[in-house]
Amino acid sequence: MVDNIIEEIKKGLNGDKYHDVKYLQHQADVYKNHENAGEILRILSEMTFDLVPEEQKEILRKTMFIKGMRLDEAFSKANDFVKEKKIDKAAELLSEIEKHADEYFSDTEEKLLLSLRNPLDEYIYMQIFKPEKKHDRTPFDFSHYLSAYGYLLVEMRQYDEAEKVLKKAIKYNPVNVEPRFELAETYKVQMSPDKLIECIKETLKIARTPYEIARCYCDLGYYCVEIKDYDSAVCFYYESLIYAPNDAITGELHHIMSITKKKIVPPLREEVLAAFKKYDVVNGPNPEVYNVAYSLAQYCIDKNAGPEEILYYLRITYDLTHNPEVKELLDKYEEMAKNLKNE
Repeated sequence: MVDNIIEEIKKGLNGDKYHDVKYLQHQADVYKNHENAGEILRILSEMTFDLVPEEQKEILRKTMFIKGMRLDEAFSKANDFVKEKKIDKAAELLSEIEKHADEYFSDTEEKLLLSLRNPLDEYIYMQIFKPEKKHDRTPFDFSHYLSAYGYLLVEMRQYDEAEKVLKKAIKYNPVNVEPRFELAETYKVQMSPDKLIECIKETLKIARTPYEIARCYCDLGYYCVEIKDYDSAVCFYYESLIYAPNDAITGELHHIMSITKKKIVPPLREEVLAAFKKYDVVNGPNPEVYNVAYSLAQYCIDKNAGPEEILYYLRITYDLTHNPEVKELLDKYEEMAKNLKNE
């Protein structure tokens, strides 16, 4: 299976070293959660390393390795420690990765160093944050690595340290919801409602799936319970269910009912919209996000890209908008992808 994947990836190389390095980094992102991720990432790292001029390889050995392992291998090893319940060892290794990132992959006066994962991350970042500085991409996904470390620190109840690490993860990729959701969890246990709602609002700006929006609305419901605004909490919990099912909400609503001694009924639409207005939260997905996704879909269509790449952007667009015109395109390219698979 791994050999087939690598052979398929090799077809995308064109001999231009700059293109090929960027391409291999993108493929590493694509396969980072694959069941054979460790082996695939090892091969991709070796392929990337081979493309680098000889005089730069010694520098790369210093910046890309810790404890005799490439950083992606070290992260994979830390995950193995977690699976083996060796939490202290995992935390120690992840801490080493954090220190290494601080030393070798910090921003400079001229450029930011970011771990943007793909073109969608890149363009959403540019559209929403409008950075004044140029940026380069780190060779590893430090946002993901530090998010995992932050999660582990939360589990270890080291909340102050977790907050610091998760903010670094956000710095490396401001459009990754992963560390923001973990940061929200730290604010919950730290009982910091003001920080929590600001974190939720920032996360909603970049949410790109119905699930992510639903989770933000659940967190808004939690926030309102904490400040004893139970009517608004009910509105946010019900609005969450429009975007994604969540069995836990039933328990949350029962909890509110036990406090208020009032029967919980689905709120009227005007009540829901009033709750959003009350907390200065825009209802629904951010148009900047789905417009970027749709623009990338159109770009890929114009460039005759493969159907799977086109479908990636169209699915995001349709899931957020339910636009019938997008649905027509989605059906067209799903049929095309199906036919290609059957050939």
